[in-house]
Amino acid sequence: MEQVDVVLFNPPFYRFCGSHNDRVPTSLCYLSMYLQENNVSHVVYNADYTGAITYWNMKWMFQNFDTFKDAVDNKGSLYGEVIEILMSFSPKTVVIMGGEPLFPTKDWGNPFIAENFAKRLKKFGIHTVGIGPFFTLDRKQFQDSFDCIMTGEPNEEIVNIVSLKATGHIKSKPMNLQTIPNLQNLYPKDQIADFVMTSFGCKHHCAFCIASKFYRQIGQKGTRYVEIDTVIQDIKQRSDTDIYLTDLDFSTTPASRMEEFSNLLRKNDILKEFTIESRVDSLTEEKVNILKRIGVKRVKLGVEGGTNDLLKSFTKGVELHQVNKAVALLKNNDISVIVYLVVGGEVAAKDYQQTREYVKNLGPDFVAVNVWAYDLTVDYRYDTQFSPVSLARWGIKPIEFFKHIDLQKEINPTVGKMIDSPC
Repeated sequence: MEQVDVVLFNPPFYRFCGSHNDRVPTSLCYLSMYLQENNVSHVVYNADYTGAITYWNMKWMFQNFDTFKDAVDNKGSLYGEVIEILMSFSPKTVVIMGGEPLFPTKDWGNPFIAENFAKRLKKFGIHTVGIGPFFTLDRKQFQDSFDCIMTGEPNEEIVNIVSLKATGHIKSKPMNLQTIPNLQNLYPKDQIADFVMTSFGCKHHCAFCIASKFYRQIGQKGTRYVEIDTVIQDIKQRSDTDIYLTDLDFSTTPASRMEEFSNLLRKNDILKEFTIESRVDSLTEEKVNILKRIGVKRVKLGVEGGTNDLLKSFTKGVELHQVNKAVALLKNNDISVIVYLVVGGEVAAKDYQQTREYVKNLGPDFVAVNVWAYDLTVDYRYDTQFSPVSLARWGIKPIEFFKHIDLQKEINPTVGKMIDSPC
């Protein structure tokens, strides 16, 4: 195993639940480019990788949550296995990601598990750096466990941090919009590299979303767009035929920029199929027509709930008639629809029953279900988007979550085949 100065480390998260996440950690690949440009030897180690092509569904992980709680409590043999691999690189610094800062909407890591790794590595005399949304939003909770906390987005300050063995809090600065993530230093090598970002940030303030809280904390009020030529070069470096444009809301992109992107894809002979994330009120007929020309085959739509009371509870700023219009627009253009649903909030059980009937009538290709989690004003150690602890905080019975999960088909188009324990 090659020895390096720096390990950019994505700790196990789903593996502590018996599953996995084989996608490359996007923020660490941006940091990798800054280190590469400055000749700092390093590797991007995704310890959540297994190579399996089937995944336990959220119901199974919800019902088998004890192993995750053990991990948060610093228990489990997986710590030993992963530390063995980390030490095999003989690093001077390990940068530990506790959640994905560029799209905090996705469950990517637990800051308390990251903290446990930092404490263990410091005993070996290794310089530790924390990065992730929770270290920005709740820095005082974690600052004593790491040598250094890098708040905000990944940026070129990482070079000084690892070169000088910086300590304390490194204040956030915006990421360079001409940076292409480096995919050449991955361990393991076979990680899925289909996530591409064309913008950073989100102007909306949904109640359940820590992304808006994260960007407010670092002082970014709007959306910043990656240079369009940089996006094209990023896509060209990837062998994947399906690309997931994982902006927090791709469809808020101005129509003129979308059109330019479409033209550049054709000019560069890029023939890919794309998945995007979208709010329902961001889609217009003009934009959907451009999405079709871009090659967007699938839209993950933030529906969240099937009653206006639920949408009000989530502070989505939309109503059901806008959901209906967005779904119809996409379906009329042969674009597949994946619906996001959230379970949580101060609403009645009937709202969830009505939501399920509503979603059945919408007829999406898949339904992604998340528990409303990560209230940082309470004990959130065991929070995940499939956590029984998070759900219990709302006083919602597990059966409501399970019935939402039952709306799912076997194949999640952006993940793979989902399995559940046979009854």
